[in-house]
Order: sequence, then structure tokens, then C-alpha cells
Amino acid sequence: MSSGRSKTRKLIFAAGKIALVCLVVWGMGRAFRNALTQLQEQDWSLSEVRPGWLVAAALCYTSGQLAPAFFWHRLLRIFDQPAPLFPTIRAWYIGGLAKYVPGKAMVIVLRTALMRRYGVGIAVSTATIFYETLTAMAVAASLSGAILAVILRDKPELALMAAGLMLAAGAPTAPPIFKRLARLAGIERAAPNMIDRLDHLSLGVLAKSWLQIAAGWAMIGLSVLACVLAVGADANCSTATLVGLSIAAAGLSVVAGFASLIPGGLVVRDAVLFELFKPVLGDGPALVTAILVRLTWLVSELGVATILYPLERRGPTTPLKSE
Repeated sequence: MSSGRSKTRKLIFAAGKIALVCLVVWGMGRAFRNALTQLQEQDWSLSEVRPGWLVAAALCYTSGQLAPAFFWHRLLRIFDQPAPLFPTIRAWYIGGLAKYVPGKAMVIVLRTALMRRYGVGIAVSTATIFYETLTAMAVAASLSGAILAVILRDKPELALMAAGLMLAAGAPTAPPIFKRLARLAGIERAAPNMIDRLDHLSLGVLAKSWLQIAAGWAMIGLSVLACVLAVGADANCSTATLVGLSIAAAGLSVVAGFASLIPGGLVVRDAVLFELFKPVLGDGPALVTAILVRLTWLVSELGVATILYPLERRGPTTPLKSE
């Protein structure tokens, strides 16, 4: 009887994995088709792109994402979870594909499922994913706001919007507030030691993490800059301004897309990029740049996930922590 139940559970689990993969493929395919359709509607051909810059854009984007992945691993270790570094990074990259599926929870479901075999508890995994995501959004918004306040003094509303997003995302990550929210969410029942372990989230740890994540966002900003250079448009601003604008556009567009709750930030992310680059590139090149950014990031995410997926660590599974 127990053997029959075990087989049923395995079949259900396998069906769930297949359904999740299908959802991710569908979501990414839809985003890719939308971007290609928009590109075809422009008076611009893919043959005009400078492929070397797109390769650079993909490398910068993938490298920049390592910072929040490392931060998630640090959080799991702080909360006493047996999380090896490589599987954590693997789960972070693969789980990120689920953001193209309706419902932000799918990212949490996928990353948590990938870490279960290593003994990472569901409650702690979920809480740390929330914390990592909100921290990354807060860093992006604050970095973008600071840059826009300097290079776009004539548009203070953009810096104010970034500041508002930073407060909305960053306030819950303040250790005293997060501790209270964790209690309200009933984390103590699922993971009794987690509240006590929150004391290890010192200001020093958070400051170091913010700087590392900011460096990651700067790399992602260089990815946007590489897409601008791939288009080959003439920018009516200095090189320093274009670099700063690219970094600010990368952070602000992702945060706005995240706040919109639309899968993958579709339309919202592109609109922010378009509006920020339109004054310096012109309407056509700005829109093509926004579309190229989306296509490059999509291909990069899918490529990295495809490489990492079969590299799951083999060997005995770590016993699951009690929750």
C-alpha cells in the first residue's frame, strides 16, 4: 500500500514539474514573440545590429545577476540552512524564468522546489526569497534615483518615483520590520529558530550586501548600454551621461516592471526604457533599444538556465530539515 502511495506521489510530482516547465516555456515564448513583433513593426532590421555588442550585453547581464544570487545564498546560511553555493546559484537562475508566468509566486515555487533536495526548509526558503528580491529592488531603485537626480535635474519626478519605490521595497527589509512581518506570517511555527537568526542580519552585513548588489546592477546597466551601442544610434549626450542613464534605466525599468505584477514586467519595463532613452536617442532608436534589451535578457536567461539545469549535484540527498 505504501509503495502504491509512493508511486502516486512521484507521478503527481512529475506531472507538476512538467506543468511548471510548460508554463515557463509558454510565458517566455509569449514574451519573445511580443518583442519580435514590436521589432518588426519598426523601420529597422536585425541585420543592422552589431552582434558583438549583444554578446557583451548578454555577458554583462548574466554577470550582474550573480550578486543577488550570492546574497540569497548568504541569507540561507545565516538562517542555518544546508545550502551549497552552486545549487543555490543554479536554483536562483533557473527559478528566475518563472517570472514570465502569471503570478509572482511561481518564482518562489520553482526555487524552493530546486532547493528541497539539499535540506532547505520551505518556510525559510520562501522568506529569504522575499527578502532577497525586495532588497535587490530597493538597491536598484535607490541607485537609479541617485543617478537620475544628478543627470536629469529637469525631471525630478523620476528621482522621486525611484525614491518611493525604494522605500516601498526597502522598508520591509529593515531587520526590526522584517522580524515583525515574519512573526505575523507565522514563520515561528514553521521555522522556530528563524526569528532568533534574524539578529545575524547586522547593519554591516546588509551594507556589504547592498554594495555588492549595487555593483551587480551597474553590470546590468552596462548590458543596457551595450544594447544602445548595438543599435548604433547617435546619442546627443556625453558618454558619462549615457553610462549613468543606462544604469538608471536598467534598475528603474526592472523595479517598475516588478511593481506592476505583470509577468516579466511586459510593456512596463519597455515603456520605462523607451521614455528614458527617447530624449537622447530619438523615438525609433529608443524603442529598438528597449526591445533589444528584452530579447537579449530573455535569451541570456534561457541560455544560462539551459546550461545549469542538467548540472544538478548527484549523490545522496540531504535529509530535509523539520519545519
